[in-house]
Amino acid sequence: MRSGLAAEYAVLGVLAPGGLLTVDQLASNAGITTWAARAAVARLERRGLIVDAGRRGRWSITVRGRGAWVAKGSRFTP
Repeated sequence: MRSGLAAEYAVLGVLAPGGLLTVDQLASNAGITTWAARAAVARLERRGLIVDAGRRGRWSITVRGRGAWVAKGSRFTP
């Protein structure tokens, strides 16, 4: 499994319940490094799975992102 893909699904999993989180909060809650969280956020945003909520660098999952999490997220959950 690509570690980048695992980081992406870790970030989606943290955002799936809802809320607006910073990259630092995402990294902490997902158990990944801040660097991995930043890279995952950039990839997820490019794919339209998360959006910058416009509240001081806070991120939110999109409907499309929620669908991706439901479809494939369980593969990446311990």
